[in-house]
This record gives sequence, C-alpha cells and structure tokens, in this order.
Amino acid sequence: MSHSRKFISRSRPEPADPVHDGGVFFGFLCLLVWAPLPLGSNRVWAVGLLLLVAVALLGAAVWVWRGHIQLAQRRLTGFRFPVGLLAATVALSWFQVVPLPGAWVKALSPMAFVAQVGLESMTLSVDVFQSQIMAGLSFTYLCVFLLVVLCVRNAGRLDTVAQVLVWSGVLQAALGAVLFSVQAQYRIFFVDVSHTRMIGSYVYHNSLAGYLCMSLSLSLSLSLSLSLSLSVGVGLMLARLGDTPRTAPLWTAQLRAVIEFVLSPKMRLRLLLVIMVIALVLTRSRMGNTAFFVAMLVVGLAGVVLARKTAPQIIALIISLIVIDVLIVGTGVGLEKVVERIQDTELTDASGDKAESIQARTEAARTAIALVKDFPLVGSGGGSFYNVFLGYRTPAYGYTYVDHTHNDYVELASDFGLLGLGILGMLVALTLGTVRRVMARRRSVLPWGVAFGVAMAIVGLLLHSMVDFNLQIPANSLTIVVILAMGWIASELPSKRRHKNSSEVEVQP
Repeated sequence: MSHSRKFISRSRPEPADPVHDGGVFFGFLCLLVWAPLPLGSNRVWAVGLLLLVAVALLGAAVWVWRGHIQLAQRRLTGFRFPVGLLAATVALSWFQVVPLPGAWVKALSPMAFVAQVGLESMTLSVDVFQSQIMAGLSFTYLCVFLLVVLCVRNAGRLDTVAQVLVWSGVLQAALGAVLFSVQAQYRIFFVDVSHTRMIGSYVYHNSLAGYLCMSLSLSLSLSLSLSLSLSVGVGLMLARLGDTPRTAPLWTAQLRAVIEFVLSPKMRLRLLLVIMVIALVLTRSRMGNTAFFVAMLVVGLAGVVLARKTAPQIIALIISLIVIDVLIVGTGVGLEKVVERIQDTELTDASGDKAESIQARTEAARTAIALVKDFPLVGSGGGSFYNVFLGYRTPAYGYTYVDHTHNDYVELASDFGLLGLGILGMLVALTLGTVRRVMARRRSVLPWGVAFGVAMAIVGLLLHSMVDFNLQIPANSLTIVVILAMGWIASELPSKRRHKNSSEVEVQP
C-alpha cells in the first residue's frame, strides 16, 4: 500500500480555463500535419503559405486573448528565455536585409562590404532575396513557438500535440510505403521526384529520416508514459483481484484481458511505432537510423539515472524496441541493407559500388569553412549559402554545384555567422537543461515522458545534423521548434499536489 501512495497523487480539479481558443488550436494542429506534405514546404510558395497561416493563427490567438492581457503576460513570462532567443534570431535575420550605412557593413562584415562596393545602399546579406525568405521563415518559427505557448496550457493539449505529430509521422510512412512499392516517378512543383527509396512527401530520403526520428521520439515518450501509467494500473488491479467475486470462468477472464490489451492505447501506439521504424529502415539513411538508435540509448540511460524507480519500465521499453522492432521487424524489411551501407562507408573516397565515403559527404562542409572565416560574425545572409559557395569551390572539389553543406552547423555559421549559431546553440542547450530538470524532479507521467521524447529528438537531430541539412527543410525546422516548445511547456505544467478526491498517476524519480 505504501508503494501505491508513491505513485498516486491526489489533486483538486483545476479551475476552468477562461480562454476559449479551440479553433486556433485546431488550426495549429492542421498546420503541423500540412507542413511536410508539399515537399517538406521547401519551396518559396510553401514558405509563404506557412508564414501566412502562422501569422493568421497567431493574430487569432491574440484576438482571443485580448480580454486576458495580464494572464497572457504571466503566461509568456515563464517562456521569456526561449522566446527571447528566437526573437533574437528573427532580429538578426531582418538586420541582414535592411539597408545600412557602408561604414556599418564594413565594420560588421568586411567581405560583404567588398562585394557591394559602388552600390548606393548596402546590406549584410550578399543575397538579399534568399535572406528575405529566410527572415520570413524565422518569423514563422517564432509565431509557431508563441502559438504553442499560448494554446498548449494543460496536459491534455500537450498530449494531443504529441499524438498529432506521431500520426503525422505515420501518414508520411504510409504515403511513402505506397509510392515506394510502385517505384513512383513524377514531376511536381518543377521538381523530379523518384521513390526508389522511402521518401514520403519529401524529395530527399534523409529529410524524411529526420522527420521520422522526431515523430518516433514522441511516440516513444507516449509509450513510456503509458507504460508507467499501466504499471500502476495493473498493480492496483492485481491488488483488488482477491476482493472481486469470480462470476465467469477463468479462461473467459483471461481471453477478455488479452482482447483488452490488444485494443489498448498502448498496443495501438506500439503498432504506430513499428510502422515508423519500418519506414525509417526503408529510407536506407545511415545517419538517420544511427542517430535514432544512439539517441534512444543515450537518453534512455539518462532516464534510468534520473528516475531510478522507473528504470525497469524504461529498460523494458528500449529492449522490446530493439528486439521486436529492430531484430524481428527490421530484419524483415531489410535492416541488413542499412547495416551494409554503414559497413561499406569508407573514410576516404569510395570506389566501385561502395557507399558514399565520409570524405565525400563532408567535402562541402570542409570547403565552406573558408566561407565562415570570411563572414565570421553575422554570416553572408540567411539562405545565401548555395550562391555564395559558388566562389569557394576548388579544382580538387571539381566545381560541383552544391545547394547545402550536409552539415547544419557549418551552414548556419556561414549564413548567420557565429553569432547566429551561438544564439541557436544557447536555445538548444537551455532546452536540454530544462527537460533534464523535468526528468529529474517532476512526478507526473506525461511531463516526464514528453521531456524524455524532447531530449531524444534533440540528441537525434544534433547527431543527424553533422552530416545532413534537416534544419534547412522548413517542415523539419518547424517541427523541432514545436518539440522544443513542448519541452518548456512540460516544465511549466502545474505540479500535482496530494488531496483526497482525484487521482493522477505519477512517476517517482
């Protein structure tokens, strides 16, 4: 009985929410599902649509909150650090495209000054059009973060956002499976698309792999939350079995229990997780698969250390994922091909049928270091990389056209300078610190599970970004911004107190 009291919290009913923004919240959920559908929103018109909808939704949210100004101020105060850092990235993005005195440009970015000598007005960006698009995207991400802060005020809505992102990942897996099965090839939005690998609604398989890693992280967090909740529920059920009169044969009760388990939310969520793991394996993405499993193990170990009393559930979930999803399901859909690609990866230039070498994959990033050195403080302008990089290709590189570096860190540094990279790094570091505190101190199951998923998504994306450009795909960037916001919200949810008339399952660190 004493152990049950450690997990069950008694709390008074929360007061009624005075803000009625259900329509805004529904529109936000639709935006989350829509973002990856048009080629990952990686087209100018799709970026414009994202900006238009995000601004419209935020405007609607402000209208709804107009009678609760003090409540909104208190709400935003709890998120002042992430909002301030995102606002700083927006300010930097727009500062790059506004006309400035030549003396300012020369002081902040000498190479940008040299590139614009003779012009009447100068900007820090050497490709103003692309930088204006990136500035619009930066503002979109800030709007979306504010939408999450204003709309997701309770555990129910936080759970809904996680569920929607999981189902969006399943939609991408299902769409990709259908098109991959028929080896579809077509031209859409002036782009040739070939489904020789699992790519979903994206153009590039690694972009889908990055999105699936984020969806899988949230799926694991929900699975873990359910596992912790059900472990308590099962314990209470077993404790009451002796007091329950037997009115049916034992086999009937057992059959009913099996059917209830098969139809349970936990089983349904586990099935969705398996579907996304299959899709991730079929992308044949080396780092996408590696980043997911490394992140799962690293954050799983951190979860065991931070919440020792729930370690059995965490360990059981990770082991079952490895045994069932990887060894059994993964082998059936070709996991060995991903392993072979990783094993065939050479350090230096590959030959024959070998997979692309590490040297070849990192060539653009290593070449772009010179670009970062020339534009160290504020960069060459958001989105300007593929134009500016034309002047940095070397004969050894082969003068190959490159649109991205296959390294988000180098590309962000080249576009926004070390200042911009530092701001974003600080945002990620603060979020990781926040979710670590949630995992170490919070008792409620859902905030703990969401913190676990947020940490896993961040670690996975940090690893994947070393050799790919997920943060350059608007849908993926928007999704990770939402996930970062979920981590902060998990830390701000009211703590549950022990009272007599209601119960909530808790996790005991």
